[in-house]
Amino acid sequence: MILSRKYRFIFLRTAKTGSTSTELALSPACGPDDILAPLSRKEERKRKLSPARNYALGIGHFGIKLPGEFRHHFPQFYGYYNHMPARQIRRLAGDDVWNDFYKFTIERNPWDRQVSFYFWRTRKSKPQPDFRSFMLSRRHSGKAFRSARMKNWWTYTINDEIVVDRVIRYENLDAELQAIRSELGIAEPVTLPSAKSHTRKDRRPYRDYYDEETRALVADWYKREIDAFGWTF
Repeated sequence: MILSRKYRFIFLRTAKTGSTSTELALSPACGPDDILAPLSRKEERKRKLSPARNYALGIGHFGIKLPGEFRHHFPQFYGYYNHMPARQIRRLAGDDVWNDFYKFTIERNPWDRQVSFYFWRTRKSKPQPDFRSFMLSRRHSGKAFRSARMKNWWTYTINDEIVVDRVIRYENLDAELQAIRSELGIAEPVTLPSAKSHTRKDRRPYRDYYDEETRALVADWYKREIDAFGWTF
């Protein structure tokens, strides 16, 4: 998540959409007063010349490590964080900044995104479950992989209304990011690195992972994204 006072934009990070690479690309252009929420240690090393800054509030100033749930529910005591939703950013930044700054995010075909999320979520599982087991595990066990369903929609909407100025389509990420750079007058180059693609070893087309039941699950889980952007399987 970036709030740039220098170029007057807010970048909201969604999951499995190239958002980490986009934040790494935008960070060098940011000024000393801009807000850059912290990434993982590995990713912070990649942007060491333009690190996380100005994100802490309250106890966050003391560098106290807190569970993610605390940060998500009480950002006013901690500060800005990764994948922070629009409602919370607006509350902390204030209506004047929120209304005046250019806001953008990235979204991806949900069927394609879900396969990427599967590889990310199960990357440390030994043995790694197959895609169908991952998708159905919550329904069958009520415990394993409880977060198989993604929550990108809540990142860039408030009361089910899209509240950003632009939603970049993942398949056009570089071209649309360059268009935003031009629109905002960002003087520095914005070059996308490859941040997390190493977690996916199997490069089959995403459609190959699905059967009728798992395909229908995605259609049900992400109906709002599909309707809003016209995605098809």
